[in-house]
Amino acid sequence: MKNNIFFIIFFSVFIILQACTDSVKNSTDAEVFADSDSNIMTDENDSDADIKKDAPDDQSDNIQNDGPDPADESIESDENDAPDEPADEDEFIPECIDGTKEYADCETSGKQVRECISGVWGDFSNCFDITAEVIDIADNSECINVYWADRGDAPAAYIKGMGLVFAGALCHSGRSDVALVSSAETSDTEHDALAWYHDIFAGLGMSNDTAGTDTLRHAYNLLTGLGIRESSGEHCCGRDTSATNTTADTAEAGLFQTSYNSHIFSTELDTLYSYWKDVKTLTPEKCLLEIFSQDVTCSESDWENFGVGEGVTFQALEKECPIFAAEYAAVMLRVSGGSKGHYGPLRTRAAEVRTECDSMFNEIQQLITENSDFCQFLVNY
Repeated sequence: MKNNIFFIIFFSVFIILQACTDSVKNSTDAEVFADSDSNIMTDENDSDADIKKDAPDDQSDNIQNDGPDPADESIESDENDAPDEPADEDEFIPECIDGTKEYADCETSGKQVRECISGVWGDFSNCFDITAEVIDIADNSECINVYWADRGDAPAAYIKGMGLVFAGALCHSGRSDVALVSSAETSDTEHDALAWYHDIFAGLGMSNDTAGTDTLRHAYNLLTGLGIRESSGEHCCGRDTSATNTTADTAEAGLFQTSYNSHIFSTELDTLYSYWKDVKTLTPEKCLLEIFSQDVTCSESDWENFGVGEGVTFQALEKECPIFAAEYAAVMLRVSGGSKGHYGPLRTRAAEVRTECDSMFNEIQQLITENSDFCQFLVNY
């Protein structure tokens, strides 16, 4: 019986202790669970707070940041790849460069020109044939009607040809040989024809004290008179048969009866000789033979050349390329045209200076000055 009572008591105590242990365990689990819940809630709140806190900063950064947004880059790229928009219909597009000139052939002869002004082509000018204009001036001048002392009338072809040679010199005013002929008269009366003829020019009101086109014109006036005296204006004139100078270097030929040995007086003479030899082969029309030969009769003996060597070629060129003969003699006028120069009619002052011819050359001078753009179309340019 005692054992039963003891067993009951022991079992009761065990039950009580077990209950207490479970209670403590449950209480601890509840605290842990509560702490866990609290931590979770705190973390969530903190997360929300962080999100809320960062949001204004992100917005501020987006506003202040000037860097391109990837989306913007995509948009800009699309804009750049887009085709150009049509130009504004009112926008002016120049069709030419101001000051540019354009030339066109005329139906008959000559050229017409138009100029670009403010980016737009102007109208074409009237047709203009500079070669024909020069010839017309000569043909209608008093120079062509002059009766030359001891020679009579000059061939019209000679006066026209000299007009064209002068026009060519004006168009090449910067060329060294032309500059020499245009230079002011010197005091060297033995070699410079302008100095030797000073009193004659002064008496006619023609001053050569200043270099330029006026002095060039006066030189060509005297040159014209020299050609009349030496050959009567006939381009094919051969040597003086009464003279003994029959070698290649000394035989005279052409409009001004010049001989090859004269080339020693200036390097310009050799330059002209070399140049016109080539031109006669490549572009013979520039020699103006067709102009100078109009109504001029040349005999077989006129075409005869003398000697052997380079002088023979020189004689032929003097006759077959009259412009060479004239340009060469123009230089000679200034370097061996005085009282002890190469040409007899200059030494004796028999070559005439005529005001009628000065008027003709002056008119040609004005024509070239006013129409210098057309120089490139001159037959002998």
